[in-house]
Amino acid sequence: AGVSRIPHARSYLSQPIGGYASEEVRPKLFIPGPVEFSPEVLQAAGSGARAHTDTTLIEDFGKSIELTRKTFLTETGQPFIISGSGVLGWDVVACNFMKKGDKVLLVNSGFFSTRFGHTFEQYGMDLTSVTPAVVGERPSSAEVEAKLKEAVSAGKPYKVISITGVDTSTAVLADLKHFCEMSRAVSPETLIIVDAVCSAAGEELRMDAWDIDFVLTGSQKAFGVPPGLCIMIASQRAMSRMLPQDEIPNYFANLHRWLPIMHAYEKRQGSYFATPAVNLVGALRVGLEQMHATPGGIEGYFKAHRDSKAKIHATLDGMGLKLLTQSSDIASNLLSCVRYPSGMGPADILPAMKSKGWILAAGLHPDCAGDYFRIGHMGYSVTTKPEYITNLLKDLEGTIQGK
Repeated sequence: AGVSRIPHARSYLSQPIGGYASEEVRPKLFIPGPVEFSPEVLQAAGSGARAHTDTTLIEDFGKSIELTRKTFLTETGQPFIISGSGVLGWDVVACNFMKKGDKVLLVNSGFFSTRFGHTFEQYGMDLTSVTPAVVGERPSSAEVEAKLKEAVSAGKPYKVISITGVDTSTAVLADLKHFCEMSRAVSPETLIIVDAVCSAAGEELRMDAWDIDFVLTGSQKAFGVPPGLCIMIASQRAMSRMLPQDEIPNYFANLHRWLPIMHAYEKRQGSYFATPAVNLVGALRVGLEQMHATPGGIEGYFKAHRDSKAKIHATLDGMGLKLLTQSSDIASNLLSCVRYPSGMGPADILPAMKSKGWILAAGLHPDCAGDYFRIGHMGYSVTTKPEYITNLLKDLEGTIQGK
């Protein structure tokens, strides 16, 4: 008695939950991430609160670890699922596997490759960057090989080679298999690190077959889960090369503290170092299960994105639009960087597309940000709602034609 009911959130918030009155009026999100999420993933993310010791959460976490290993096509890799963005993975690499003064070779394909380089410099590493002369081209394989050979010949091989799977600012897709094979042949002791924030799950990556040592990504792109999880996986070689716990200059990103937590969850036992993002872990399990339910499993998921890219690029070409990326062959299957038509710019395309129900991303590379826009095409919109992409492209053509 005397207890009044809490008013419905929509009656006292300054705007509707989620920002829009309904799904019908919410513009669909086609930036390079976050992307559109499936209803089941969103249901899991919005489920009731659970303790990190809840048996259902422990099951979700354990299953997510197992499916992460399967996603990266490895039998022995050690997954880490930690609250944070993909950028947390940069700190993890720099502080767990390297010391101040260690040599890093950065295969730089854009703005985010450069920012990973800044992380290495923040920790005092000796950084060498191989960068293409023109934005949208791949870094020179011959130059990378020469740098590796030169360091080995001098008796000071690189501790790490860092390769960006897809740089979100340029859509350049690394020839990852080639770089891995070349690095292992020329400088076998160098750890192969892949920044896969904009490539993991949707682009082909075979951790065991290509002998990759460490992969980092975020949940919000081809994994199809809202932002907030840093997903990483380490080879046994990388695990054996970790610095001792008390020599790692970071507390939260210290993998020694997280390893027993991951082991416990995989054994379906509760454990604790820092509170996990429990709702996102539940959403991750759903997202991973949906990914592997694609016809053909993870191989089918790769193929779905390759096929989608081919159709998108053919349609863009038919409109007379050009890519920022040197060619479609070296462009991501998950992201297209598209040059504005002659006489048009950001103000002519992006607001008009939003008014038609589509949010695209502006250009990002500091050398040419005003010259292009970006369309993310990955996950749910590729495998389940391809009509979104079809309709987006129709509206883009109309926008270009002034309709």
